[in-house]
Amino acid sequence: MQRSRIVVVAKALLLMLTILCCVVMTQYVSAQAQPVKTEKGLTVSPLRTESTIDPGTSQKGSLTVTNATDAQLTVRFNAEEFNVTNQQYDYAFTAESEIAKWVTYSSDEVDLAVGESKKIGYTIAVPLSAEPGGRYISLFSSTASKTGDGISSVDRVGSLLYITVAGDVTRRGVLLSLSTQALIGGTSNWSATLQNTGTAHYRSRYVITTQSIFDSRIIAQSEGSALVLPGSVRRISDVIPLPRYPGIYKVVYAIGLGDSPQDNRTHILFYAPPPAVVAMVVVFLVIGMAVFRKRTY
Repeated sequence: MQRSRIVVVAKALLLMLTILCCVVMTQYVSAQAQPVKTEKGLTVSPLRTESTIDPGTSQKGSLTVTNATDAQLTVRFNAEEFNVTNQQYDYAFTAESEIAKWVTYSSDEVDLAVGESKKIGYTIAVPLSAEPGGRYISLFSSTASKTGDGISSVDRVGSLLYITVAGDVTRRGVLLSLSTQALIGGTSNWSATLQNTGTAHYRSRYVITTQSIFDSRIIAQSEGSALVLPGSVRRISDVIPLPRYPGIYKVVYAIGLGDSPQDNRTHILFYAPPPAVVAMVVVFLVIGMAVFRKRTY
């Protein structure tokens, strides 16, 4: 009778261990390598340019367009003002804009053979009456319209200009919220919302460090940056730098806010990766079975 009870308990424990192992395998199985796709179409570089220009002066720049298709392309150029519409920073473009007229191209259009690249010059002329602050223009490169089955389409790519009209500008950043998890078992993200109440954009540089809870020794670290436009709120997100071993740690968030003081916040992290949890469960099961056997004999 006692032996049969031991067998039943052992089978139940084995089933639990099998389920836990399956969970671990599911979470940690390596993703299949995705085939590399060759980019085809019209490409432009650089994708972003930051400039500071005095009122009443001009500045020259250039962009490179490349035909990565298998047919000749005619590329046309225009400029549009842009802004953001939400915290995820989706862009909205305005073609009829006085600010967009600050830009003139050295050529309105070019022909590109297959695989050919050309550099196109442009000039940004800031009026003397322009007030100091941020102005945002997209330099669009568009292919000629294509007609098929009565449908016309235009493919275009943009190079974004982040212009600061020099003068008395402000870059006031505010950290509105910071969200992170206290208990994680694997890769996890933190997120924050940043506000800019100033007149020009700022680049928020952040450094996240996972530290020993006892002596503040840095165990792991990650960093990055994000542009925040004036009058907007932006949500940023990145991974929490993970330690090698399970345990209790503190995560220090240092987030730059333009001209405002850097915001530093500390959160406690309980790191329990599934393999460590399984190992602890196995240890407890072995101890439990040993105690059970000792009591039944």
